[in-house]
Amino acid sequence: MEISLKMQIIKPAAFSNKSQYPLLLIVADSPGSQIVTEQFQVDWTTVLVSSFNTIVVKFDGRGSGFQGTKLLYEIKKNLGTVEVKDQTDALKSLFKEEYIDQSRIGVFGEAYGGYLSLMLLTTENGFDKKNALFKCGIALSPITDFKLYASAFSERYFGTPNKAERGYGVSEFSYRVLQLRDEELLLIHGTADETVHFQHTADLITHLINAKANYSLQIYPDEGHYMGNTAVRLHLRKSIVRFFEKCFRSPDKIVAKTEVEVEEDD
Repeated sequence: MEISLKMQIIKPAAFSNKSQYPLLLIVADSPGSQIVTEQFQVDWTTVLVSSFNTIVVKFDGRGSGFQGTKLLYEIKKNLGTVEVKDQTDALKSLFKEEYIDQSRIGVFGEAYGGYLSLMLLTTENGFDKKNALFKCGIALSPITDFKLYASAFSERYFGTPNKAERGYGVSEFSYRVLQLRDEELLLIHGTADETVHFQHTADLITHLINAKANYSLQIYPDEGHYMGNTAVRLHLRKSIVRFFEKCFRSPDKIVAKTEVEVEEDD
């Protein structure tokens, strides 16, 4: 069965088909939400597009809202599977475009979207199975174990833990940590987060250390899920932009910058 799904592609103002650009995939923060809309907004992704020539992509796959109940309920007892497949398939459909630099692909997600970002980071590139599909990613306040998350949410999609133990187990990201290679991962979490408790990230860090994974951690002490402090929110946005700017920096620019630094040292 073929279905048509919505995708949004935001390109730099000076876009040219003859150039290659890094791509950032933004995933929704909860099932049933809609990330592709006609609503105009200016946020940190605008900075990446306008100042760092990044293409930003958003996609509403199975499990997204406002596209019918059949599509919405596709993820019931399938969290972390069908929506991950849809996101990767949508992304790979863009690879036929020569202006996409497949070596510079990133992903960002928050909460449930953070969980999807982690899952997507372990995805192989179907065109080159020796390499991961994504170079880097940020998981902001990620859900890593649905047994630790709000029961009203988890039981809606899996059922009760005593009757769906396998479903809860398979969905845990800890089982996929070993699939991380050299991908750059930034974890961000507030220690006072009551929506996605910091325990999710703390438990994940233990697995990342054991797997010798490449990760960085940014903690906001006493901050809740929505980072209400103005200074904290500004710092958060700058950190996100800085992370992706560094990740998407083309190799020739890195070499050039290194040469300048060496000359200055002399």
